[in-house]
Amino acid sequence: MNSHLSGGENTIQEIADFAKKLGYAGIIINDDFESLEKIEQLKEEISQVETDLEIYPGTTIRMENVKNISDFKNILSKVREKVLIVTVAGGDYRINRAACEDPRVDILTHPELGRTDSGLDEPILKSASVNNVVIEINFREILNSFRKPRSYILNHVAANIRLCDHFRIPMIISSDAKSAWELRPPREMVSMANSLGLDLGKAFAAVTSIPQGIIENNKKTLEGKKITEGVELVE
Repeated sequence: MNSHLSGGENTIQEIADFAKKLGYAGIIINDDFESLEKIEQLKEEISQVETDLEIYPGTTIRMENVKNISDFKNILSKVREKVLIVTVAGGDYRINRAACEDPRVDILTHPELGRTDSGLDEPILKSASVNNVVIEINFREILNSFRKPRSYILNHVAANIRLCDHFRIPMIISSDAKSAWELRPPREMVSMANSLGLDLGKAFAAVTSIPQGIIENNKKTLEGKKITEGVELVE
């Protein structure tokens, strides 16, 4: 499972075809949130792809696209039932914390982005644990390193791996690919995370069972089969 692919230079069909060649069983296609109409357009495009690869719609909420925390919460309420995966782009401490305090968020990505620290602390991670928010290692931010030297970003990602391990917060790994050519094989991403300090077993889970678990859990919720945490409707 490759989580958090972003639409870009290639069609979804091209991305799906290439992802399958790399060995993925499923991918999440994320668009930055702009409107509910754009989400419906993404879902329509996904429905027309010819593949046996599982493709799931998602959306990413970015701080530059919201006015304040209240607006952020309002957007969350609008998108939660429209997509399977809700990702929040971190970096701003306020948004890092707000994301982890809200159970409607699935993933907080690159909390360290643009910061002089890792972007995570004990209050944020305790909230993430309570609300089942996972922290994402964003491969594209490491690969491109636009805003900071690569060593700087790697140090912060490694710090977040240690923090998440200490507080037992699940992590996932994403490509955040803007084109098919930015996709990386699953084992390459596992190897990268492992080299930064993520246990090998947890690194494999970060590209397989953890994103799949989020998807299956959200499917049950959207289908009305999950009543509350640990309670499901069985037909």
